[in-house]
Amino acid sequence: MVGNPVEQAIERDRAEQRAAREAGPVARIARKYDASSDGEPGRRLLGFLLSLNYDELSIVTCDPWKRACGGVPRNSFVMIKLSDTAVGKEDQAFLDRVILARVTDSVPTPVERDIQGAMFQLHKVQAIPDPVTAKELQWSALKASILGTYYDADDGTGKHVAAFGNDVDTFFAPHAYAVFVPTAEDLDTLINSFVSNSDSFEIGRLRYTETPRPGASEDENVPVKVDPRDFVGHEYGNRTALFGKTRMGKSNIIKVIADTILSSDLGVGQVIFDPSGEYTYINAQDGTSLYAMHPDKCVRYSLVPKKLPPEEEERDFEVPKSLKINFYESVSVGHALIRGLWDSEWSDKPGYVQPILNWDPRDLREQPNRSDYSAFKHFWRTMAMWFAVLKLAGYESEPDKRIPVDFQKNVKKELVKKLGDAVTDDAGEFAQTQLIKALPAIYKEVASLWKEHRAKKYWFENSSDGSPYFNDVERALLDILEDEGSKRGTRYLIPFRKYHDVAGSNTFEAISEHARSGKTVLIDFARADEGVRRNLSERICGRILSDMEKAFGEGKLKDDDFVVLYFEEAHQLFPQADRDLNNVYNRLAKEGAKFHVSMVYATQSMTTLSPDLLKNTENFFIAHLDDDREVKEVTRRYAFRDVGDDVQRTMSKGFVRMITQSHRFALPVQIRKFEPREAEKPGSSRSDGANGQRRLP
Repeated sequence: MVGNPVEQAIERDRAEQRAAREAGPVARIARKYDASSDGEPGRRLLGFLLSLNYDELSIVTCDPWKRACGGVPRNSFVMIKLSDTAVGKEDQAFLDRVILARVTDSVPTPVERDIQGAMFQLHKVQAIPDPVTAKELQWSALKASILGTYYDADDGTGKHVAAFGNDVDTFFAPHAYAVFVPTAEDLDTLINSFVSNSDSFEIGRLRYTETPRPGASEDENVPVKVDPRDFVGHEYGNRTALFGKTRMGKSNIIKVIADTILSSDLGVGQVIFDPSGEYTYINAQDGTSLYAMHPDKCVRYSLVPKKLPPEEEERDFEVPKSLKINFYESVSVGHALIRGLWDSEWSDKPGYVQPILNWDPRDLREQPNRSDYSAFKHFWRTMAMWFAVLKLAGYESEPDKRIPVDFQKNVKKELVKKLGDAVTDDAGEFAQTQLIKALPAIYKEVASLWKEHRAKKYWFENSSDGSPYFNDVERALLDILEDEGSKRGTRYLIPFRKYHDVAGSNTFEAISEHARSGKTVLIDFARADEGVRRNLSERICGRILSDMEKAFGEGKLKDDDFVVLYFEEAHQLFPQADRDLNNVYNRLAKEGAKFHVSMVYATQSMTTLSPDLLKNTENFFIAHLDDDREVKEVTRRYAFRDVGDDVQRTMSKGFVRMITQSHRFALPVQIRKFEPREAEKPGSSRSDGANGQRRLP
């Protein structure tokens, strides 16, 4: 309590000056902390400065002050502010600013050698220090790294809002500052200052150490909020990276991010490639799933749909849609699946099959224009022979599906003579289009005619450029069709029939349409071969990127049209040395953001990823990494320069160092567990959709 009249007058003058300055959010916080106060903020005094520069500072403190603040963990945040009595009237504006710093280590005090000498003597004789000496021994010093300066700024309407600069514009002598540990309420205000209040969700809580603090109460938890737009983007798509060893909670973070977007009002599309089914189906680990929490906003696909769990049958959930493709429609995908999975089914590649496997077919939509009839005819000649082989191998086709088939006049006459009504039109002529089911018989006869007449004019003449009528791929197909596949060839294709579905012709188009209309598409790959996953994922991503690029080019891409893609094992998709500019993942990394395609990608290794992708990533979640090279790569990023040792040391699941577009510095966060909300827990009235998601004030 102030005692003499002079001090009272000074205090009144200071109070008047404070009142004269309009208080914004930062000023209101700064004015609460006073080293001479006995109130709660005053008891948060940690110490005073020994030194200060633009990058770091050292703090003199003692055990009672640290105890009053609840301890000072490594990487904890401290607040530095000017004392009212330390500056003149002309510098009053600086009183309403606070510098935020991160405690990084302990440092020697100026009297460290004397203290160590005294300690040595005490330990040497096992003496109990007297009260004065005991107090002297409690003093120590800490080093902290400056994160930046909080200040109030005009928002353009005359109101003050919190603003932040990642630096210090100037500083006074160290003795003019006091250091405080902000209360949970004030720290919440500071670290979440730039998260949109209307759209914010809690992603976790601030956590400094693995070791819990004795007696810590729930009131001391500081929530960490995010804006779903951090992961989606604003003018361009955003990228979010998740790094950490296996079982460190990367999948849980993906679920939390996807859940946050689903719980918002953004209406953003998402595509999640689910390698184990945990995002798609209710599972014991989570007690729920993304689909179960948001069935009205999600669509499920599966290559091999499984029987629904009882909890899902009880809630009348839809069975996942089939991810199988129509090999007669998605020709390049079907062929790529056969080629990619060949070694998993067969130990050898017969010579006559090799040209077919080396073939790189185009999809039907890429057929040449009829104006170039030679190219058009050749395209459909190869396609018809491939379809004939598929038909012989038992691949079901639409009963009335027809495709163009044409030959020289002599060949068509012979085919009409041998096959009759099966290949003729109403006029009795060889039809310009033929049923797929008729193709095996047609090409069996063509093979026979080829053997008999290939050297004769007006039968199978070479092209004008001298190339043979049938190329290597077509001759290999003809070789199989000659005996209707009964001896060889088609048996090699039979194992791949399980990936074919005549109703799956528009799968990629449908997935892209769902995503672009704001649905979250969950793609269950739980029982799919790795080669199949890779092929289908690539095709899906390619279709979405193509559709978004087309909308952009036509001026139809709206400001809020975004699609977020989720990838695990990202180092396989975005390798460091990849130079294939036509690769869909390379295009996503370089061009996707422009077309509003955002990404969330997870991997164990940062050093093996494409540097271009890392440079253009806005959000980082970094869990435990136990490799010096990886940690060094982490600390190369300015925001994480102080946390490398802790990334390597701490191993708690879901404990990450995080920075998003809404945050100006890295935060140590315990990510919340993805689990059922109250409305979904047993004994509660269940609620489908996002009703249970709590939006933070």
